[in-house]
Amino acid sequence: MGELHLVLKKTIFVLLIFITVATETKATSLYWFCSAAAKKPSFEIAKLFNKTHKDKVFLIAGGTGQVLEQMRLSKRGDVYLCLDEKFFTMAKRMGIVLKYKKILKMTPVFGISKRGENRIKSFGDLFRNGVKIAGGNPKTMALGKTYMILEKRLTNKLSKALKKNTAVYAINISQIINYLKLSVVDAGILFKSIAKMNNFKFVEIPNRYNQIKTGYLAEISYGKNIEAKDELFRFILSHIQVYSQWGFTVIHP
Repeated sequence: MGELHLVLKKTIFVLLIFITVATETKATSLYWFCSAAAKKPSFEIAKLFNKTHKDKVFLIAGGTGQVLEQMRLSKRGDVYLCLDEKFFTMAKRMGIVLKYKKILKMTPVFGISKRGENRIKSFGDLFRNGVKIAGGNPKTMALGKTYMILEKRLTNKLSKALKKNTAVYAINISQIINYLKLSVVDAGILFKSIAKMNNFKFVEIPNRYNQIKTGYLAEISYGKNIEAKDELFRFILSHIQVYSQWGFTVIHP
C-alpha cells in the first residue's frame, strides 16, 4: 500500500510539472488591427516579432473605421494602428484604449494613374471636365474625412467640380491603389508615402485645403494576456524606423 501511495505521489508530481511547463510555454495569439495605408511596413514588423517571440501576432488590415468596427464586434484586439483622429477618438470613447503613442505623420496628396499622367500636372487640373477621381468614404477610411474637408474648404465652383469628377468614394486605401493601377480613374486621394511606395506620380494639395494626419499606436483592452500585448506594443515602438523606410514621417516617442 505504501509503495502504491509513493507511486501516486510521484505521478501527481510529474503531472504538475507537465501542466506548469505546458502553461508557461503555451503561445498567445495576438491581434494587431491596422489601417490599410500602413499595412506593408506593419506586416514587416509583425514578421520580425513572430521570428523572435513564442507569441504570434496576426495583422488585420483594412479601412481605419472598418477595423475598429471589427474589433468592437469580435471583442478581439491587442494593438490598433489608427491613422485618423476621428476614429481614434471613437476608440477612446468606447473605453478600449489602455495607452497610446503618436508615431506617424502623413500628408494627403492625389496619386495619378498612367491614364491620368497626360491630363493632370497640377492640383488645378483635377477640376477639368472629364477627369475621374477616386475619393474616400468618411465612414470607413482615414482619408474619407480629409476628402470631405477638402470639398468644404474649396470655393463653391471648385467644390462642385470636384464632386462632379468624383467617380467613386472608396471604402479603403487599397481600393484606391487598385483603381489607380488599373487606370479606372485618373487620380485618387492617397498619403504621399503610399504614392511613393507604389511609384505613382502625384500632385500636392495646397496647405489651405489639406489636413495632415496623425497615426496613433494604441494598446487595446480586449486582449487578455497583458504581458504579451505589452511586449508587442513595445516591440512596435522600438521598430518604428521601419515606417521611415516605407516613406512615412515618424514621430519618435
